[in-house]
Amino acid sequence: MVERISLTTSQTSGTKISTNGASHDREKLDALRGQLPAVTCTRYFNAGSNGPIPRPAHEALISQATADLTMGRCDLAFYGKRQGESAHLRGTIAGLFNANVSEVAIMRSTTEGMNAALNGVLWRPGDEIITTHLEHICLFAAIGSVSHRFGVTVRTVNIGDGGGDVLSAIAAAVTPRTRVIAISHVQWTTGAVMPLAEIAQFARERGILTIIDGAQGAGQVAVDFHALGVDAYCQAGQKWLCGPNSSGFMLLRDDRLGDFRTSYLRYGTFDPAGYVVPPPGAARFEMGETYGPAIAAFDRGLEWLRDDVGFDWLVARNAALGKRCIGALKTVDGITIGTPEGNMAGMVCFNIPGMHPKDVSDRLAERGQTIRFVDQRPSDATARISTAWWTTEEEVDELVAEIADLAKTVQS
Repeated sequence: MVERISLTTSQTSGTKISTNGASHDREKLDALRGQLPAVTCTRYFNAGSNGPIPRPAHEALISQATADLTMGRCDLAFYGKRQGESAHLRGTIAGLFNANVSEVAIMRSTTEGMNAALNGVLWRPGDEIITTHLEHICLFAAIGSVSHRFGVTVRTVNIGDGGGDVLSAIAAAVTPRTRVIAISHVQWTTGAVMPLAEIAQFARERGILTIIDGAQGAGQVAVDFHALGVDAYCQAGQKWLCGPNSSGFMLLRDDRLGDFRTSYLRYGTFDPAGYVVPPPGAARFEMGETYGPAIAAFDRGLEWLRDDVGFDWLVARNAALGKRCIGALKTVDGITIGTPEGNMAGMVCFNIPGMHPKDVSDRLAERGQTIRFVDQRPSDATARISTAWWTTEEEVDELVAEIADLAKTVQS
């Protein structure tokens, strides 16, 4: 059993990050990195795909899976225990992201949440969805599904790299038939942070629902669900939140619950004639059957981020490292940067002209630097760095040096 790190309050949420991205408490960072073995196997710059799993989460997963193996699952109290574990996880999520417990649904991915929310709207033929050209394929797929099923029109707005007046661009596309604005919190293709609070206020004043792809959101940037004012926020667990695969959640506002219907339903009060009352709150959108070890690991990992790392600390550090990375990249000859410097957090996108982003990613991997490439139209293909909090300043500088060396080989 790995000993739990014990940190004071000032070491968690209260730790400040200096303007050059250096932590005032390197001892804390070193201790936390000791709980993330994967960050020593490579230079870990791909939280945007999968974050490293912390030891406490892994131990919870193994403990739960071992209990299933050795004690079985035939105990009549088994499902009651599982329901209690899910209820605890909902409470953890609600507390972290300023939501009511009744507003939390446990999901297995961002995609599952986006499909549940979008398919839950009572669409009419000719209704419209507004999105942007920078979105992930899984958001486009969920939008396309309702478009085909219900005759909904999709309006895709070109917002450049996301660093300009996004609200005005979206507002210009709104018509009286607009029912939903569906966009990402942080764009996976450029790293731009969307002005969600302003968009949500604009939409609410016009009776338009806002459904948010938060795959790159919580764990990278601050998420205060009630302050953002969006109607549905769908989040992945395995990325910046360092959870296991098949983890995530959807937050759905209590005062908007009546605007959504379930597409699938497991539990509820019913009669044989087909009348069904679903479970209360957002939990009615849950698929029903969950994998207990993943629930336990996700919950324990979130507690570790909350209690030992500190969300204020990690959010500030993500952004500081992002600023450090983009500032250094700007000094490198022979590269272009696709991330809006004034509107970013912990993701930096760049290109080396004459080299496909996949080749950039592959070549850097050969040098022990794990980033990723993005190649999905209509967005531009790009190489992408995730500067997550567990990364050291020296590792960021080392990565930029490797990129500079790689760019020289193309120029020569």
